Amino acid sequence: MEDINKNTSVNFQDESNNNSPDATNVIKELTNENNDQKQVQITVQKELKKNLFHINRNIRYCIYIMELLCLFNFDQGAISASTKEIKNSFKMTDRELGSFGGISFLGTTLGGIFSLSVINKINRRYIILFLEIISIFSLYIPTIITSKILFTLCRILTGFSQSFMSIYLPVWVDQFGVYKKKSFMISIITIPSAFGYLLGNILVVFSSWKTTFRINVFLCICLFVGFFLSNDIYFSKSIVARKKILFSSVNVNNSTDINKIDEISMFEDDSLNNNIYDNQSIIKNAIQCFKSNLFRYITLAIISIFFILSGLQFWVNDFFENALDIKDKKFRLLGFVIIIVFTALFAPIVAGFIMQKLGGYDSKRVIYLPFICCIISLICSNLMLLSNYKYYILILFECYLFSGCIIIPCLNGILISSMSKELAGSVSAISNLLYNILGRLAGPSFYGIFRSIFEKNSRL
Repeated sequence: MEDINKNTSVNFQDESNNNSPDATNVIKELTNENNDQKQVQITVQKELKKNLFHINRNIRYCIYIMELLCLFNFDQGAISASTKEIKNSFKMTDRELGSFGGISFLGTTLGGIFSLSVINKINRRYIILFLEIISIFSLYIPTIITSKILFTLCRILTGFSQSFMSIYLPVWVDQFGVYKKKSFMISIITIPSAFGYLLGNILVVFSSWKTTFRINVFLCICLFVGFFLSNDIYFSKSIVARKKILFSSVNVNNSTDINKIDEISMFEDDSLNNNIYDNQSIIKNAIQCFKSNLFRYITLAIISIFFILSGLQFWVNDFFENALDIKDKKFRLLGFVIIIVFTALFAPIVAGFIMQKLGGYDSKRVIYLPFICCIISLICSNLMLLSNYKYYILILFECYLFSGCIIIPCLNGILISSMSKELAGSVSAISNLLYNILGRLAGPSFYGIFRSIFEKNSRL
């Protein structure tokens, strides 16, 4: 019975494990002995309960929502919509204001380095609580002071505190997400940030940037309380799902019984079986990541996509006005809103839905989705050079960005699920750090350089 207990908890991410017998063989042996598949199901479930444990699904959903709300930040949108007021309040020059607009990305970069250093060393719930406290103070202090030096420091701290969740959330979803919905859960991670940016703009219209900041502070306080009351088990680095192989092995004709099995979310603390989680080194983890061809190529692909998206996001108004010759400000604004809504909000949802239909981001078939989207992007980008009809170009431009945004959650899911579980935190942190520095930060500058070479009216 001990062998059954051990072998039926094989990790579904490593079905090729040759160190122990396959769970299917155990079940087949029981089936041959009893000739009763229903009895096999009952026996396996009883044995699983000895080794594995259940984690409440509703609480996991609640924590997932709280983690999404951590990305729901209004501050950047509020600043973008209040440049004149901020310039006057803090007595900034135009050059200082221009540098100030992206200063939070410096904090994001520093936060990425910090996350890489501590994500596998310190209790992750404590990290979140610590960063929520920093976020609360860094958002509130600018509303009561007039020092631009302190304001700049607060913006760096805000970016620093907000970076960890964008790194940790994909890891958490792969670890604790509901199996049948994990692809959708990991796909919509990018939505809160984009929606928060738009909502920040809207709140400023009806109030002010200071009020918007204070609303964000209130949200952070609520999240701090929620995480403070949560149990450490939902943030453990060594909890692993042990589930899929059981369902694929038990061949029960009664669909009701299968549905009952699916409701059982079984987990195991992998640190009890080995001490690899206690001996992790940042440098060793980084070396293991870069040794992987999969990690190198997927990270390079994500960097390329963010390199393009960040450049277009910053220069999109200039692109519309000069390259597409759209002089009407209202029409440019409408085009920008449509692009933001479809690429930032709908593309992740579409990506999650299609990935689920293909069997999830840990299915081999899912690689066809980014492959096809890449071909669509290439076709649209080249067709944009062959026409002067602006409406036709706008449609191609939207398809180009939409297909590109579908690729991102696919590659993130493949990357997180395919690497070793003990490396998941380091994989996400290193990848996030690289595409922030080489993609998001470098993209606008590179676009500006090429704009000066090919002149402002070129679509190239």
